[in-house]
Amino acid sequence: MVKAKLATVLAGLLAVATLIAPAVNATPYQRDVFVRDNVSDVGNEPSTGSIYYSPDIKVCSTPVPCAVSQNPVVGVNNYVFVTLRRKAGAVGNVDGSLHLYRSNLGGGTAWPAGWTYIGTAGSTVPVSGTTVMITWPGWNVPGPAHFCLLARWVSNADPMTFAETSNTQQNAQRNNNIAWRNVDSVRVRPFEPVRVPYTIGNPDRTDARQALILEQPRPFAGAITFDLGQELTARWKAAGGRATGVKQVGETQFQVVDPKARFDGLVLKGDERVETALTFETDRETGPAELHVRQTDAQGVDLGGAQYLINEKD
Repeated sequence: MVKAKLATVLAGLLAVATLIAPAVNATPYQRDVFVRDNVSDVGNEPSTGSIYYSPDIKVCSTPVPCAVSQNPVVGVNNYVFVTLRRKAGAVGNVDGSLHLYRSNLGGGTAWPAGWTYIGTAGSTVPVSGTTVMITWPGWNVPGPAHFCLLARWVSNADPMTFAETSNTQQNAQRNNNIAWRNVDSVRVRPFEPVRVPYTIGNPDRTDARQALILEQPRPFAGAITFDLGQELTARWKAAGGRATGVKQVGETQFQVVDPKARFDGLVLKGDERVETALTFETDRETGPAELHVRQTDAQGVDLGGAQYLINEKD
């Protein structure tokens, strides 16, 4: 009798857990199509590691696939190539369509309001995978020449595992049908400072505090200055003015002095996007360097960001 009751209780708990915990994947692996979030991504949901540097999304200046993704050219047609992959043991073809969007520079871009539609291409994905090209019309490529790109694979045979929310980063991490790429190349010459915008965004409808993190996997042999702007600086100071790895060098300007730096307690209003700026400068020739700028919410959840490749070799 005790064993029977215990079995009944366990069965009930298992049923509740099944209702609460979503399936590992909404699609059997034989029919699953995915786009990598990073080079280590094998299609698991949710994925791990960086989200907004997908190696399976490439921008090229011609309709011929290029070896390395390029910055889009403003005012002329660009061509975006997206690789659709299948898992080991895949069976048959999977039909669907690839939808491509672009955003303004920065992180915290809410879905779908923060994204502009570029185009769609239907595709049949064989077991070996395939690459789809979508033309990015010149009239849809505004300046400055830096954008987030979002690719969404939509298929009745391969639905999203998790319902999409306003948090684009979370959507991309949870669903292997969605991938994000955000890369900017910066050429810095001696005594010629380069200023590039970065928009800090709040994807939520309510006010929130965020952290802004700046990391240099390959440090820049020059000066990097971050300008929060007057309004955001005032809010940050009112919230306690907490930061590490930076030195204030102006009313709203902060020089990055450590390979890992951050601002905490940046207060953003609901759905707000605030433009800030980065300045790169040097007094001598420098080699390749790399800067990652990303936002997190108060709980440390990643909200997106940008990767700056400095003086990268062509």
